[in-house]
Amino acid sequence: MKQIKKTISKFILNNMYLKISLDQESMQLKQEENFQELKNKLRNTDISIDHNLDKIATYTDFIQSVEPSEYGKFSSYVESLVNEEDRVLFRNGVKYFGLTSGTSGQDSKRVPYNADMIDIFKRAQKYQASVINHSIAGIDLVNSSRLSYGSTPKNYTSNGVEYGYISGILSAQTPKMLKKVTFPSQEVLEIEDWELKLEKILKQSLNEDIRIASAIPTYLIAIFEEILKRTNKKYIKDIWPNLETIIYGATPIDSYRERLNNLVGKRLNYFGVYASTEAPIGIGINNAKDEKQLYAFNPDLIYSFTKIDLTSSLSIGDVKEGEEYLLNITTPNGFLNYTMKDIVRIKSVSPILTFEILGRQGSGINLGAEKTSDQQVLDTVVKFNQAQGVTLDHYFLSPGVRNGKVCYKWTLFSNNLNDSEEVYAQLLDRALSECNPDYLDCRDLNIIDLPVVEIVTSDILDDYFSKYREKGQFKMKTVFSCADSFNGFINSVLPELSLARSIA
Repeated sequence: MKQIKKTISKFILNNMYLKISLDQESMQLKQEENFQELKNKLRNTDISIDHNLDKIATYTDFIQSVEPSEYGKFSSYVESLVNEEDRVLFRNGVKYFGLTSGTSGQDSKRVPYNADMIDIFKRAQKYQASVINHSIAGIDLVNSSRLSYGSTPKNYTSNGVEYGYISGILSAQTPKMLKKVTFPSQEVLEIEDWELKLEKILKQSLNEDIRIASAIPTYLIAIFEEILKRTNKKYIKDIWPNLETIIYGATPIDSYRERLNNLVGKRLNYFGVYASTEAPIGIGINNAKDEKQLYAFNPDLIYSFTKIDLTSSLSIGDVKEGEEYLLNITTPNGFLNYTMKDIVRIKSVSPILTFEILGRQGSGINLGAEKTSDQQVLDTVVKFNQAQGVTLDHYFLSPGVRNGKVCYKWTLFSNNLNDSEEVYAQLLDRALSECNPDYLDCRDLNIIDLPVVEIVTSDILDDYFSKYREKGQFKMKTVFSCADSFNGFINSVLPELSLARSIA
């Protein structure tokens, strides 16, 4: 029976891989097909009537007619759905409300999911499985035991509709054929007490032959560290020798990859889904074992692209290799041309249309016209980790002052940094100079001074994780463009750090 399941699954996954292995021209045709289907599904809804959707003939016309908009434009529609009104953003009923967990740990948005959106999220998981099946010879994705951790399946219910984080919603809908090989069970995920939950995770999975692990990287790191602590083992491979593949989401893997490899005791395969609460947008198309993750566009959504200078909106057929764009998406839950504020770079248009994520619009840091992006900051941290042979548990970058001049201020979270802060300032300065030539120019011209470094115990992060571990996209902001925003964030989210500073 196992061999039959494996054979059938490989046939299905091979066909799904073909659906995401599309070049630019094929994706343009798919976008037209998606738009015509969307018009039919949203007909006679408030959002369709308000935007004259029925009168828009083509996908290209749609992009030019409906300008990109942020969540605020849709909030009144969402409120109507919360109040149980019909035919607002879509014709069928609300299945769930997805909650976003912002970097401050506070719920900031509610995203309504209809059956179509839930299907898209579930299908994205299968698309990712198709890439893994294609990339790793001999892997058996239906019979292999896996550790799969998501947030609590639901947070609360109101007017008969469940509210929760998408990772929890999806964890409660594991396909029947995979439930016997997926750990922990849904019942364990619903346990609120972290210590008890971890005890149950160990009990259910410790004697299983875990070969795949899927979760947000911060979750996996916390779980692996606790497992090693409780079993007195040196490496996770001593417990699960056949664990080879990590499936992750919510954040780039670059700053976590070496830490996970070190915990497991070997180099692993990495495949990431670029997903937000709004939609699963990108399918990791390559094995990020030794390189940056590249993504194929999820073929089930509708995309438009805004030039960085905000001069025009483009269709997917107009994007050019090597160019950078702001990404907008349209989904079956009525979010029309919703701006993600994410900046993507098109890596290839053929044979497969692929992209990489550079960061958020308005993010990064710029003190002297050097314009350091989130990606350059991340690359700097990766270089620093490699040079030190350690992995930072987290970091903040914000504007600082040294000798009366502006400089970069690095706050490094680690219990394993033993040199002086000045030594690390020099290392980070060199690494960032290699990643950003404009920064190097500013340093050479003495416009920006040498960075200042603050080393902080990781115990503060552990407390933060304990407080917010059930958030669906557990993550924390890293780069701050001004000192006031950094200090405000610290005071509201990590008051322990503010207290430690005042005592020092």
